[in-house]
Amino acid sequence: MSENRRPVQNGRYGTSNLDTSEGTLDDVTGAGAASLRRQIIKLNRRLQHLEEENKERAKREMVMYSITIGFWLLNTWLWFRR
Repeated sequence: MSENRRPVQNGRYGTSNLDTSEGTLDDVTGAGAASLRRQIIKLNRRLQHLEEENKERAKREMVMYSITIGFWLLNTWLWFRR
């Protein structure tokens, strides 16, 4: 964070999102772009994996809720038949 701070006229430090003295967006080419591409691919794979896990969990929960409700209804019916 301290690398983005520059002194302001009144002696205080301000932050900037883009330090123009170091370069422009043209510097994000070659190895930098390839690295970002790899990171995006990894994140996309991880997101897909998490979405699949979430779908499987939702299916398991639906089955367990159905079994639980069925068991509760069966017990209630057996209790009323006494």
